[in-house]
Amino acid sequence: MRICRVSILIFLFFFININVYAEKISIIYTVDNVPITNVEINKEITYLKLINKDLNNMDDESLVVYASKSIIREKIKEVEISKYFKFGVNKDNVDQSLFGLAKSLGFDKIEEFYNLIDNLNLNKEFFSKKIEIELLWNKLIFEKYKNNLSIDSNQIKKDLEKNIKEMEDIEEYKLFEILYSPSSNEELKEETIKILKSIDEIGFENTARIFSISNTSAAGGEIGWIKKSQLSKDIIKVVDKLQINSPSDPINMPIGKLILMIKEKRLVKEEISLDEELNKAIILERNKQLNQFSSMYFKKVELNTSINEK
Repeated sequence: MRICRVSILIFLFFFININVYAEKISIIYTVDNVPITNVEINKEITYLKLINKDLNNMDDESLVVYASKSIIREKIKEVEISKYFKFGVNKDNVDQSLFGLAKSLGFDKIEEFYNLIDNLNLNKEFFSKKIEIELLWNKLIFEKYKNNLSIDSNQIKKDLEKNIKEMEDIEEYKLFEILYSPSSNEELKEETIKILKSIDEIGFENTARIFSISNTSAAGGEIGWIKKSQLSKDIIKVVDKLQINSPSDPINMPIGKLILMIKEKRLVKEEISLDEELNKAIILERNKQLNQFSSMYFKKVELNTSINEK
């Protein structure tokens, strides 16, 4: 997804002069004729900085690129979801997710969270809509691709047994990823250079937020703590050679290219339950495949979506 520099400069003009131009609303993009205004992008920046304090260290231009990409992706998903599902009928799931978000931000009482977002010129409806879009998008992907999932439980079990047998302690990695899918070899080279340069300049996590097409992009590419025994042989070969906080070379994936980074390593001394590890590995593989299908489907929808810069 290319974000026009002219549009960024237009938004920065309103963003920097927000007090003077508070009443001026300017359309920055349209997604299938659905407008995205400077006010919406400004709210997106406020939202993103609230859920991730690290973004306070990002320069204004990179922040606008990230927020613009975020809201355009969300609009594309919203337009596509509306073809299959109705909004506003998932209240219980949305409220549960909203409470979970509030707790993750340090709020034990949801009313305190509501007071904060009201003071930030956001509101419950703003957050609820975002949560519902992601819930319905995941539901759409599952419905479309559930019959395409290919999980060989017996092979996963064999690999687990072998990996567990070879380990005295359990090695775990806190993994981060950047997944990207250029349209041509020329774009691949250009995009790879741009991503590696960005990692040097603003760090892996901020680069993931800007460039990654994976669902983990909003979390800075964070996959989380993964046991070595749960990884495929090809990925183990890559992570075994990685230094902490150093990006891997691009890895070939069905949907595009993958860059990995290990933020932390640890050895865990505990008895391994094969059944528990098998269940976790199957869920991990299922989620990985659904994530790939999600990225693939989004790419397809994006190519068929009219995105215009004003």
